[in-house]
Amino acid sequence: MTAATLPLPLQQSSAFARALTAFGAQVSCDDPVILNRHFGPLGRIGFTSRGPLNTDHMRDLRSDGLRVFNAEHDRPQIYKAAGFRQIITPAHMAQWDLSPSAKDRRTAMHPKWRNQLRKAEACNLRIREVAWDGAPHPLFTHADALAQRRRYKPLPTALLAIFASIAPNCALIFEAYDKGLLIAAILVLRHGPTATYQTAWTSAQGRICHAHNLLLSHSANRLATLGHKTFDLGLVETDHAAPLARFKLRTGAHVRKLGGTWIAFLGL
Repeated sequence: MTAATLPLPLQQSSAFARALTAFGAQVSCDDPVILNRHFGPLGRIGFTSRGPLNTDHMRDLRSDGLRVFNAEHDRPQIYKAAGFRQIITPAHMAQWDLSPSAKDRRTAMHPKWRNQLRKAEACNLRIREVAWDGAPHPLFTHADALAQRRRYKPLPTALLAIFASIAPNCALIFEAYDKGLLIAAILVLRHGPTATYQTAWTSAQGRICHAHNLLLSHSANRLATLGHKTFDLGLVETDHAAPLARFKLRTGAHVRKLGGTWIAFLGL
């Protein structure tokens, strides 16, 4: 894959829309990508995540069935004018700029994060890159078990596997081995000039070796060589997941405000 021209979030990429359709969802694949459900007398309820990107046609989208969206951009006046009302305040995400050189990115890291990276490098771990095709992989066994214990719902592994199968070389797994034993792994999804940090797992030994730091730094360098300009590290939640938020931001990533969740119903 060569980096495309438009910096789309994963949820608005054409490959993700195709994966959703193959997964069995009813999807409108225009701008934006809309998931559709029918709820009796309410009719078709359209939902979009990390969109709409083009806000010039909000009224048209609403009349065409868009009822709920998590906004990519913070443009409340435009959404209100189109008849939407905000129900959840904006979240924030970590966005890592990959345009500087690897040396400059390393310099921009928080000193503690960079020190952990040095310790990981001193462990002489073996890093392996896998172009995932959707086949079973230990990463998802561990990650799904962790999600169950912590009671959160990530994207279904089956959906990610479909994405990997229909978009060759766009789902990369980076593995860390210590003395032949897999101790950490991450999944990165590629879409245009952006890539998304999707799934991660680290064992107890991986935490001791700071393998996660090494994998994230290595994957950022690799993505930059593939032509990607930004690395979407996902949401930062300082209230409920402060350690993970610190880990993401100490890479040198910047916080970017999204637009909140909005809702509208015809006749109201």
